[in-house]
Amino acid sequence: MPMIIPPTLTEEDGALTKACEDALVAIFERYDVDKDGALSNAELDAFAKDTNGDVFDEVAREEITEFLDLDSKGQLTLKGFLQMYNLQTSSEPEETWKDLQKHGYDTNLKLVASRNEDHDEKPKRP
Repeated sequence: MPMIIPPTLTEEDGALTKACEDALVAIFERYDVDKDGALSNAELDAFAKDTNGDVFDEVAREEITEFLDLDSKGQLTLKGFLQMYNLQTSSEPEETWKDLQKHGYDTNLKLVASRNEDHDEKPKRP
């Protein structure tokens, strides 16, 4: 079986591709439960647990607050979320691919499974 090489996640100038950005925006929106345009600590913890199996440690949280875009309440904005992934993708694209796959995206950046499908109640048949 031939090895599948996924498409690049960044443009030549280092910006995220539109398909990658669209997937990341959808992931962000899934965790922005209150729809205020930023991830609260609880929302960020839920994202981190689903992505990495645990919440961000104190060092990671300090880096987020120091280097990424936050709202007036100190919460990670969509812009900051995309900044975080741009930084990660430029140095470790394989980590971004792992994250995308954990959130249900295939190597064509198509959503094929939802993180919540294990938790969704199945409709009862009559």
